[in-house]
Amino acid sequence: MSSDELEHRLGQIKDKKVATEVRRFLLNLFLLFDDNPPPHIQSHIAEILDLLEYKRCPVKVVA
Repeated sequence: MSSDELEHRLGQIKDKKVATEVRRFLLNLFLLFDDNPPPHIQSHIAEILDLLEYKRCPVKVVA
């Protein structure tokens, strides 16, 4: 996954606090593997991003 694709996917996460924490985690993970995590870890990253992109955020209801 390229850094541009990763940033795009992180931008799709509605909860910005979660997106910030995921960004930090992934940066550390990529540093650990010299910017090239093994394929099985990349597939887990994609799966996590899929789940976070489609997670519903709570919204305020004004009556």
